[in-house]
Amino acid sequence: MHVTLICTDDDNWAIGMRSISSALKQAGHSTRIILTCSGNGVLNARGLENIRSLSRPSDIVGISSMSRSSRKAKALIEALKSLGKPIVWGGMHPTVCPEDCVGYADLICRGEGEEFMVELTELLSKGKDYLNIQNGGNKKNDQVILNDVRPVVADMDSLPFVDFSFSDEFNVDERGKVYPNISMKQSLSILFSGSRGCAFNCHYCSNARIKTLYAGKSPFVRKMSILNFVESARKCREIFPQAKYFYFTDEDFFARRVDEFKEFAEVYPKKVGLPFECMASPQQITDEKMTILVKAGLWRVDMGVESGSDRVKKEVFNRKASNDIVIKSAAILSRYPHVVVYYFFIIGNPYENSEDLLGTVGLIKRLPFPAFIRTYNLVFMPGTQLFEKALQDGMISGLEDGGFQMDFAAGFDYRNHAWKRNNLYLNGLISLMTGKSTRRRIGFIPRAVLSVLIRPRLVDFNNRHKIFSEAIIGLARGEIRLRRKALSMASRIFKDPISVRTLKGITKKILSNKSNGKAIETSCHNRQ
Repeated sequence: MHVTLICTDDDNWAIGMRSISSALKQAGHSTRIILTCSGNGVLNARGLENIRSLSRPSDIVGISSMSRSSRKAKALIEALKSLGKPIVWGGMHPTVCPEDCVGYADLICRGEGEEFMVELTELLSKGKDYLNIQNGGNKKNDQVILNDVRPVVADMDSLPFVDFSFSDEFNVDERGKVYPNISMKQSLSILFSGSRGCAFNCHYCSNARIKTLYAGKSPFVRKMSILNFVESARKCREIFPQAKYFYFTDEDFFARRVDEFKEFAEVYPKKVGLPFECMASPQQITDEKMTILVKAGLWRVDMGVESGSDRVKKEVFNRKASNDIVIKSAAILSRYPHVVVYYFFIIGNPYENSEDLLGTVGLIKRLPFPAFIRTYNLVFMPGTQLFEKALQDGMISGLEDGGFQMDFAAGFDYRNHAWKRNNLYLNGLISLMTGKSTRRRIGFIPRAVLSVLIRPRLVDFNNRHKIFSEAIIGLARGEIRLRRKALSMASRIFKDPISVRTLKGITKKILSNKSNGKAIETSCHNRQ
């Protein structure tokens, strides 16, 4: 059978959907991949019609979406119904918020989709009923029916390599125009993950909800063997020959054992050899792991801190990394000056008070430099425990009020959500601390004036008179937009993502391009 797979997220990599495509091909079916790289707004009429034309030859249409693109998915499903083909909707949003999805498509998929889609295709090819399939869900006579979930794929080495064939793959841009996804082969970076699941239960994250789905049924955290992981990375490098580095998107790359890292450091440089970036939780960072990974090619670490308030981390976010653990881990990272370090914080949290936010300012100030500070605008993601808490507390009125449509990496934005309007001044101040942290400044804020800006009288005054607070928030959002444009321009000129993201590298590139009069000063801004 032929299956069209459509990703409504603004994400060319779509690793989960590509894995499903490979599983279907391995089972003897053919697939077509459509990527809607048109932001998270609803597709225009031209785009809907083009996707409908591309989907017409298929026997089944599968749609994958996160919550941010769920509106786009719903509109797309409505446009495709006239084809008369079975439509299944999977991805994060149907998994954590199935009640919002059943009734749109013929079937939803909760959880992992490889085995589900292979079985569904087999059932349809034989003309058998498919509504009772494990992981499935549907709506009958206004009743929501959610079938039992099957165990997760326990052995990740059993999965075929993700589908990067590009043989039958298309992009739909913001104008609704369709074109083959050929340019992706020239990507300067490669996104890949060697594991699934997360050991933690952070209340703002969908992983905690997914864990409850598989409670008592399956091991939630799974990893590829090192040899298979490295072999997959080698294949990726062959497919993307211009790539300069890997971004390993594992939830917590540092969670692997030391003996695994030793094996990785032995084989990865020989078979792959590209520098790599990864995420790490503070609890997992040790000197021994850092030494091994630096030997293997580590060039950047992204560490989630989220708040400088131990109370908020414990009572609101359910995170175990206290400020003492964060400082200890940061001290370890600082011993490797050629490794770029990013610290992630969440702002716009209505459960924080002034004291909590001042704790965040203080912690950022204590973190070793040079480093980069990244701030994310809090979103109550549907299906998360924090969303349920906000709903129960009357903080939000429902699904649409949680802010899941926001670009949470675009700066602090309170304009459409009343629950974000407390503590505007301190949230705005932390927004301005986004960017590079050096001896003299943190983002836009000179260290010398930071203690003045957090004096109680000034904080109280700006809490009562919001004009200045609104101005600095607007300035911070404008700074992020400028950074994005500068990074995009620098990447096009220098063709080296690592050099663009390090002051040392950018200086070398500027010097080497003096004869062309090309010089760009930029600080880091990377993925969402």
